[in-house]
Amino acid sequence: MRARPSRVSRKTGARSSDASAVRTKDDKAKSGFRACAWWTVALLCTFYVISYIDRIIPSLLVTPLKEGFGISDVEFGLLFGGAFAVFYGLLGLPIARAVDRGNRKHLIFAGVMIWSACTFASGLATAFWMLVILRMGLAIGEAVLSPAAYSMIGDFFPPERRALPAAIYAAAGNIGTYGAYIAGAGIFAAISTPPAASFFDLNGLDTWQMVFFIVGLPGILVALIFLCTTYEPSRRRESSDGHDDMKAAIGFFAARIRLFGGLFIGASFITVIIFAYGAWAPEFLHRTFGWSVETAGLTYGATGVVASALGTLFFTQLSEFLIRKGHRDGLVIAALAASALGCVSACLAALMPTAELSVAALGVMIFSLSGCSNVIVISNQFTVPSHFRATAIAIMFMCTILIGLGIGPPLVAWLAEAFFTGEAALGPALALVSISMLPPSAACLLMARKVYIREAEVG
Repeated sequence: MRARPSRVSRKTGARSSDASAVRTKDDKAKSGFRACAWWTVALLCTFYVISYIDRIIPSLLVTPLKEGFGISDVEFGLLFGGAFAVFYGLLGLPIARAVDRGNRKHLIFAGVMIWSACTFASGLATAFWMLVILRMGLAIGEAVLSPAAYSMIGDFFPPERRALPAAIYAAAGNIGTYGAYIAGAGIFAAISTPPAASFFDLNGLDTWQMVFFIVGLPGILVALIFLCTTYEPSRRRESSDGHDDMKAAIGFFAARIRLFGGLFIGASFITVIIFAYGAWAPEFLHRTFGWSVETAGLTYGATGVVASALGTLFFTQLSEFLIRKGHRDGLVIAALAASALGCVSACLAALMPTAELSVAALGVMIFSLSGCSNVIVISNQFTVPSHFRATAIAIMFMCTILIGLGIGPPLVAWLAEAFFTGEAALGPALALVSISMLPPSAACLLMARKVYIREAEVG
């Protein structure tokens, strides 16, 4: 006769089965959360690429915009830099406070729709002042993205796993920065040759107009996908009294002015070089070495995509290696090394006797300065609590945009016109700006170093 299982054994088996089911359910939930987190990171990276394409694309349209609107190099520098920088920089902080307190998903969606619409509408501008206003609108929309993106990444991932997705997001921005030249050169070449050119001529459309139309559409499409397939993560609180009002934020950063002032202003001097070349690199290669704008844009873009990705990942890994070796300030040491190498390379790139040597030096510059900017951004993950993190990114971007983009492009144009002559005047102007940024950037980073050692939560 078969023995019947005891009531205890049946209960034990039921409990074991229930526990196993709960574990399976939890594992599936965690797996789904991780998949959603990385899908969100992928879409945020896509937005970052698109934002830089929309921001950078005018640098490939210097000649047609100057001819179409009758503007000078200095006026173009102000359009590319000043018009964008003022609104992006000054509105970034209040927008970031909204990000720290509101629904980041909806804010990102709204921002992408605004900047994409402004890019598309730039192709309809009939006067220079209209381009300026639309450039301001572009800045307002883009000011939402990075503070919200870094904040979301910080809440999707625990502290020990934030560095990689943050580095990937930063690398996407670098890819977008230089991918813009590849995309722009390809679009410019495609619509400048028959039969496309003939079709647009017959319909009274200039090449620069079609470029704006084409690059303005992808952001709208990806924004709709983002709205339908992602969700707002719950916020992580590192402190029990998390007062997230503006007064608390001001108090937090004011108490650490040496730390954040040194890091953010140091990064700003570096971005003067980045944005100066961002505005003028294709035109520099065109005027100095006789390259076509398409060739110059494609070469600079391809060099930048590879060098920026490698530099971002290399200096992130270098900083982590230094931290593992006991250097709590590993991020700052990596930033200092990248800053020095990048400034020197940028200066040499503008003075090289051949285009090939210039492009090689530009590759080293991009490798180094991209890495420098990235590790300073990542440092916020270790020095700022979650409820102030978007504000920190906004303050940093306000500094880098107002100083870097606001000063870099117009300063190069002014120096070239005021102190140098001829088609090759951009070269010495770029060299002078590049080398002059090294002392102040290094001084600022060194000022922040000791405070960073005390404040950083690195292990």
